[in-house]
Amino acid sequence: MPEQHHTSRPPALSRTHTSAYLPDDMDFGASKHLIVVSNRLPVTISKDANGDYHFKMSSGGLVSALSGCKKSLSFTWIGWTGFFIPPKDRPLVDKRLLDEYSCQAVYLADDVADKHYNGFSNSILWPLFHYHPGEMNFDESHWLAYRQVNLKFAEAVRTQIRKDSMVWVQDYHLMLLPMFLRGIITGTPDPAVDVNTQHEISDLKRDISNADLPIPQGDFANVKIGFFLHTPFPSSEIYRYVIPLQHRGANRILNNPNNKPQYPPSPS
Repeated sequence: MPEQHHTSRPPALSRTHTSAYLPDDMDFGASKHLIVVSNRLPVTISKDANGDYHFKMSSGGLVSALSGCKKSLSFTWIGWTGFFIPPKDRPLVDKRLLDEYSCQAVYLADDVADKHYNGFSNSILWPLFHYHPGEMNFDESHWLAYRQVNLKFAEAVRTQIRKDSMVWVQDYHLMLLPMFLRGIITGTPDPAVDVNTQHEISDLKRDISNADLPIPQGDFANVKIGFFLHTPFPSSEIYRYVIPLQHRGANRILNNPNNKPQYPPSPS
């Protein structure tokens, strides 16, 4: 699908241009372990004509705000690499990202990444959150890709979580991730995951191959999952009156109890 162009929309794949920052009183638990999850890594990766990979730290508000966390926290940033990297090259990329940037890559096929980002995220959620319902364009394959990518991110986070970890999920590209994570961490069925949520998770995994991720072994008490939307939630009228029933993906996301509006404190 061709990329959607809108005069007021940020450039494709822009993700760090935000003034978000951490509240001074945020509780990271006894482990002081923070996992930040965003659609893109805070590192720009490129590959030259000789097949060599180059890495450069990105700029932006969220990246800058979190740059000091490495001094006081056990810190990991999880995100997509930005382009397809062959499996044979991934061990090298993984090592560079971990050793030099405390990052973990999520690898996506190009078509899935395009349908997730330019498809569902930018053709449904971006217009919705910016009051442009006339630009919404639903495609079932885009909704499938959105679910696949969110589950792929959940798999990556699963390998990093431990007791008292704080997982901080960023923006509308990953709005299903908190629910997937809670189901993975607690297990299903489990009293901590209500029946409706269990059914919702099962339904969201429909048509996705290898969707049942193994429950991580160990003590995962007090794992906190936060979600930060980088724009205000739209008023209820937007999705109450203008979203047709076929846009069930957006309806599920907006009504997901795991996604609580969180706003950074106003600068003094």
